[in-house]
Amino acid sequence: MFDEVNLNILQKYIFREWLLTFLAVTVVLLVVMIGVAFGELLHDIAGGRVPSGLLWVLIGLKMPQVLGTIVPLSVFISVIWGLGRLYRDQEMSVMRASGFRWQMMLRPLFNMLLPISAGLLALGLFVAPMAASATQQKLLDAFRNAAEWGLQAGTFHVLRNGELVLYVESVEKDGRTLRNVFIQLRQDDREQIWSAEKGYYWLDKNTGGRFLTLENGQVTEGGAETLDFGMMHFSRSDTKLPEQESKVNSGAMESKKSAEIFFSGTLEDSVEFQWRIAPALAAIVLGLMAIPLSHSPPKEGRGGRVLLGILAYIVYVNTLYMCRNWLLKGDMPLGIGLWWVHLLALLITLAWLQRQGRMVGRD
Repeated sequence: MFDEVNLNILQKYIFREWLLTFLAVTVVLLVVMIGVAFGELLHDIAGGRVPSGLLWVLIGLKMPQVLGTIVPLSVFISVIWGLGRLYRDQEMSVMRASGFRWQMMLRPLFNMLLPISAGLLALGLFVAPMAASATQQKLLDAFRNAAEWGLQAGTFHVLRNGELVLYVESVEKDGRTLRNVFIQLRQDDREQIWSAEKGYYWLDKNTGGRFLTLENGQVTEGGAETLDFGMMHFSRSDTKLPEQESKVNSGAMESKKSAEIFFSGTLEDSVEFQWRIAPALAAIVLGLMAIPLSHSPPKEGRGGRVLLGILAYIVYVNTLYMCRNWLLKGDMPLGIGLWWVHLLALLITLAWLQRQGRMVGRD
């Protein structure tokens, strides 16, 4: 993946310093982001929006999106950290005394940046949409499979903070057919008790609504503070299971193929295409930006440069997010897009390097 050919000894030393730091930072950030994704999925499972049986599968399918988020940051941190250590340990001073110029950092830098950016481009344009599509398909299949949804025979399942209680005596081998179903549903000051001999799941593909069909049962309804109770027998009843939001349709844009959104010409698709290639461009810009940020005189402490680097990263990334929202709302011309953010950050980086006198080999 990474090419060390045609690098001199010092360039190979810097390259390995960056690469090892990049791998270490990526692992740490990946563990943190997996923890965040795990917490979000547990919240969705508790709310009845995601099946518990798909927890680890969905975490795995979320990894392309997570990597697209953390890899540019890992590049930024690895270059700052690697060069910063060389400055603090006076190794850079020795290297410069040996004739090592700033421009010689570009070859090992781009030997690392170009493969990473190519990987991010493939990740954003192909892998992440396929993972999003697979996620939607898994959720669609799970809506039809009671066992995968997490229903266990002989167990009371409390959903939506107690508003819905579901009990199933047994689940047949097909994973959809339920036997002896009990449902307690609370809505405002009303309460319904459903019982049926048989039931099964089905999904409305048009609305994404999740339904439970009950056969040969009865429903009892009454008020918490009144005595107006009623009972009704039925041979079949379709009950829509309450949900706070639909996870099935939430990733519709993310699951579209890149070729489809590139040629569609709509506002949403054009913004989505630019957003998918943004991590690849950001990795290159942040890698270059880290070089002037990592430079520190011998007597300068670490805190100032670290704080400045965090501030620069936050401004860059937040500007991308704000421009994306402006484009989607129509507050910014689509022709400008997100390109100007990357170009402006690159120009500021080059000006920063020029100001420090590095473009002419000083310092």
